[in-house]
Amino acid sequence: MLALVAGIVIDRLVEPRLVREGAPTDMVAAEDEATLEPGTAEDEDVAPALRAAPTDLSPDLEPAERRGLRIAGLVFLALSALILAAVLPGGSPWRNEDGNFLPESPLLDSTVFVVFVLFLGPALAYGFVSGSLRRAADVPKVMALGIKDMAAFIVLAFMLGQFIALFNWSNVGSALAVTGANGLESIGLTGYPAIIGFILLASVLNLFIVSGSSMWTLMGAVFVPLFALLGYEPGFVQAAFRVGDSATQVITPMNPYIWIFLVMLKRYEPEAGLGTVISRMIPFVVPFWISWVAVLTVFYLTGADVGPGVGIRIE
Repeated sequence: MLALVAGIVIDRLVEPRLVREGAPTDMVAAEDEATLEPGTAEDEDVAPALRAAPTDLSPDLEPAERRGLRIAGLVFLALSALILAAVLPGGSPWRNEDGNFLPESPLLDSTVFVVFVLFLGPALAYGFVSGSLRRAADVPKVMALGIKDMAAFIVLAFMLGQFIALFNWSNVGSALAVTGANGLESIGLTGYPAIIGFILLASVLNLFIVSGSSMWTLMGAVFVPLFALLGYEPGFVQAAFRVGDSATQVITPMNPYIWIFLVMLKRYEPEAGLGTVISRMIPFVVPFWISWVAVLTVFYLTGADVGPGVGIRIE
């Protein structure tokens, strides 16, 4: 449902607006990037993955690219089989002392390594088979280009981290959550309007407390008992919280992913700023919010379980 709503918003609102504004569709080379004329000796000596000029982005695949994808898929399957063979045996060192994987085990501690290997293996296979990479020395250079694209985000993340730390230290977010809860309680809302008010409160607080788990810790302690007195299951209350929490994630500057989006946008529009990103994300907020509330309303009216054994009302 969300993919359908997002597609409609992009097709009917976002794309036409970008066309009217004349938004660029081609990446802009950075000032310090060396440009090579296609066909020159220097260009022929550089691996395609390292060339400053964008490569052909046609959806049609060359024979070498098809062969590279096939080999990459086989490498992925081989690595997956190797990991499973190392993990599944009962005496595997990837298990914890009880022979399980949860709640803690060497396998879970190695998640970053496992994911890295599953990406790196197929990527190297595709690069060398398709010809995008020519020599081993090209690999660290391509990695360096990736870090170069993220340099602006790393600087912004450092400053954002200081701001979030100060914001949490001040307990402003906690004060807002408690005040909002007390406000709903004092109004005396009951029934489904109370759920809608709770969703609205979660949407607003989400602009200040980006961590869903942190905000649920604050709000759950207040609203789960409050709605339990009104006869609502804690699971249904959490579902309502997730509706409000997710709808405004795309416009809060506290969301670290919005800065990643900004870094990518600057590759097309170097002058773009945080306001540009937020203004282009705003059209998604209301449709997402309405869609999620509609889904929750269907569960509420039909009485269907929102999870295994979790209904709407406390029996």
